[in-house]
Amino acid sequence: MPNVNAMPSKENVRAQQAPCNQQLNIYITAEERERIEQVARNEMRTVSATIRMLSLRGLSQYQQDTLIAD
Repeated sequence: MPNVNAMPSKENVRAQQAPCNQQLNIYITAEERERIEQVARNEMRTVSATIRMLSLRGLSQYQQDTLIAD
């Protein structure tokens, strides 16, 4: 029986992720940064990975909302 609690190796994780090779600079408020950093700590992610995750979730929600509105 496979160990479901085992962490995937770094090689497997990298193979599953799309290559992130584009930089995007944004301006946010100090309060927004604090909120993002709190999410990052809670999720044990980097701030960069957290912003990417939140952006992708937001884009997905936006697309769903736009389809509903059409």
